[in-house]
Amino acid sequence: MQAVLYFSDKQVREKLFAFVDAAQGPLLVAGVRHGAAMTRAPQAREPFAALDDLFGHVLAQVIVADEGTTEGMWRDPLGDLGDRLYPEDKKRAYAAATGYVLLEGGKPRAVVRKHASPAEDLWFLQEALSRLSSSIPAPDPEKRPGHRRPEPAPKAPPRYGPASDSGAPEEPADPWRRSSAREEASARSGSARGRDPGASGSGGRPGASRARAWQADEATPPRGSRAVAAEPEPKDPWTVLGIERGTPRDEARKAFRALIAQYHPDKVAHLAPEFHALAERRTREILDAWEALERDAD
Repeated sequence: MQAVLYFSDKQVREKLFAFVDAAQGPLLVAGVRHGAAMTRAPQAREPFAALDDLFGHVLAQVIVADEGTTEGMWRDPLGDLGDRLYPEDKKRAYAAATGYVLLEGGKPRAVVRKHASPAEDLWFLQEALSRLSSSIPAPDPEKRPGHRRPEPAPKAPPRYGPASDSGAPEEPADPWRRSSAREEASARSGSARGRDPGASGSGGRPGASRARAWQADEATPPRGSRAVAAEPEPKDPWTVLGIERGTPRDEARKAFRALIAQYHPDKVAHLAPEFHALAERRTREILDAWEALERDAD
């Protein structure tokens, strides 16, 4: 069984708690991002689809999807569930709200944190489920994420041939410098013969030296010599949220909820459209700052 709840639903918290209380067997609860550009349904994404295919006869799932809309940005059903499951342990409550929580009979049995990819999450989820149910086998230890076989030693780089014994000066490897060196050698040779390549009476084409000099000046500079524009520095998330660095997690969450509630659509409904857009940008900025703090905590 798979159920999907959405942050935009005003009753999402009550529905989530009802699923937790009614579950008899193992139940998995996790949150996902589900923006407008994501075409696949939350239950069709990994690792949820693979878990349902492999262990759907034993495991039930409740997926809480955050659409990133202003209607649900101030709600935190997973945070509320973590506080309910671990009222005396803020650290474990936060881990349950941001990872995968496995329950049985309404009681938490294991919390699996999210890893770099759904495949890694699937391995650790199966490992945790195998301890809860004898009908779920343990995963292959050889496929444990992070378990790598020793790699062979790197091969020596290919040689580019022996150095020249002719005594002639070696040309630079950079084609830009090689071209410049040839032009300088040609200019010195012309000066030694006392000829002006740019003069109309000489044997060379009129203006050829000037054309070559112009081409050298206007040619594209060698790779790596162009200036690169510096990226704008990201804003300090503590400053965005208006709290001091190092504020405890529960106090920071209260400040985050109070701040984001100020930009709720109902609060700006009477204002002009440009203020609606400003409130959405400010809401997204606050969310990005909170996510940055969560990543730092992990």
